[in-house]
Amino acid sequence: MADETLQDQKGRPTGRPSVEAAGQLEEQLMDAALAVFIRCGYAGTSMEAIAREAGVTKRTLYRRAVSKPALFVEVVERLALKTGVPRLNRIAGATLEQKLRKASDIMLDWVLDPNALALYRMVVADAAHHPGLAATVDGPFQRATDAIAALLAQDGDRPAETVRLGAGMFLRLVISEPLDRAAQGIEAAGSTRQKRARAHTAVDFFLAGWRAWRETAARS
Repeated sequence: MADETLQDQKGRPTGRPSVEAAGQLEEQLMDAALAVFIRCGYAGTSMEAIAREAGVTKRTLYRRAVSKPALFVEVVERLALKTGVPRLNRIAGATLEQKLRKASDIMLDWVLDPNALALYRMVVADAAHHPGLAATVDGPFQRATDAIAALLAQDGDRPAETVRLGAGMFLRLVISEPLDRAAQGIEAAGSTRQKRARAHTAVDFFLAGWRAWRETAARS
């Protein structure tokens, strides 16, 4: 059983873990937490069950995470990082259309990831009993909105609140349909060429409205 000290083959502690061992333990704990949350749901998950899944003591787990809610937030944040959400801040392209198409690809990779999809289903299923659960894990989506807003802000002079509103509309237009269809089991998890093509069509719809919005505002 792994713990906060390393052990030799005979089970004797050999001191505090190295940086590499600490990193491995971190991955072990987070992988275990993700697996238990998906398998048992939020309400059915306990810190004891996560520790058991990871093969560590509860003491070791509590040294890493102070509570189940805090650990759940970390699980969601880690998954967003692993599925490429930070890439939204490094999008390059000659036109806004090119940039938004790349953004739509990144978003599909995130929300249609099998583990992300399983967590989404879990949050929806537990929403009635834990109404604040979705709000606690909204950070990655808000940062995605910030990244899209930064792209839109480069396309003409608009009020900040208009840019932010447009960014939120863009994300929902791009991901809502594929996310809902995958969550309901109508389509399989994972991004495909066909899904990316639909998302690119959604980008075209968004840009038509976005540019018309600017022209309407300029005339008013």
